[in-house]
Amino acid sequence: MQAPSLVILAIVLAFPLAYSVMLSFQSYSPVDAEADGRYIGLDNYIRMLGDAQFGRAVLVTIAYVVLAVGIETVFGTVLGVILSRLIRSRRIVTSALLLPMIATPLVVGLMFSFGLNPQFGYMTDFLRALGLVGEGGVLDSAGGAFAALVVMDVWEWTPFIALMVLAGLSATPQAQIQAAELDGCNTFQLYWHVMLPMVRPVLIVAVLFRATEAIRQFDQVYILTGGGPGSATTVNDIFQYRVSFAAFDMSYGAALGVATFAVVATLSAILFRYLNRKGADA
Repeated sequence: MQAPSLVILAIVLAFPLAYSVMLSFQSYSPVDAEADGRYIGLDNYIRMLGDAQFGRAVLVTIAYVVLAVGIETVFGTVLGVILSRLIRSRRIVTSALLLPMIATPLVVGLMFSFGLNPQFGYMTDFLRALGLVGEGGVLDSAGGAFAALVVMDVWEWTPFIALMVLAGLSATPQAQIQAAELDGCNTFQLYWHVMLPMVRPVLIVAVLFRATEAIRQFDQVYILTGGGPGSATTVNDIFQYRVSFAAFDMSYGAALGVATFAVVATLSAILFRYLNRKGADA
């Protein structure tokens, strides 16, 4: 019964991965006659270590993931606590928070691209009225473009962290909360010292999930900034795209993809190991 699903899995996952690994040990480019697919060992991986542009893309990706996921964690936790205090309007607010997450990355990228357009973007007009941007708009500067990417990710995914925190708070044992209230804890002490430690496992899972997603960011960056201006917003996936499909250095692009897969797989293994440990403890 499982044979068809295993065949499909092998076609859509195992074969591309195996082919990428094989290609990463070769020198192949469809536009370079000298790169004819000959075996070159670890040369692509050694080249990766000394590639300054790749190093910059990694640093941009790390800064993007740390800032975006960090802000989402803080805002999402606060929002989740506020939601837990709502009684009558919780369902309506929770439903509204789902809207950014159900939008596809393409739609979200286009929304911000139109909104930040320097000629007719309503976001640009608002920021210009506050004196925060010049005639070139937000995306004209390296800092502005990078900040726009972080804000876009925070807008889309903060509700996810909030809903995870809300679910964790809803499942906290009421006996410990009532005991803390009888001991004289105020609202802040109750959340900070009693309830938030209880939802920490849920929050860790949410942060790891978001980190693995943010590392693979491509669609929104490509639509909003294209990696520019210069290389200010060239994250790892945009760099891989340029290497593979602009420079047509397919073998080096495959090596970059394999390295990214290794990082994401490691984070995913940490996530599943943590979940299995919590499941065993439960």
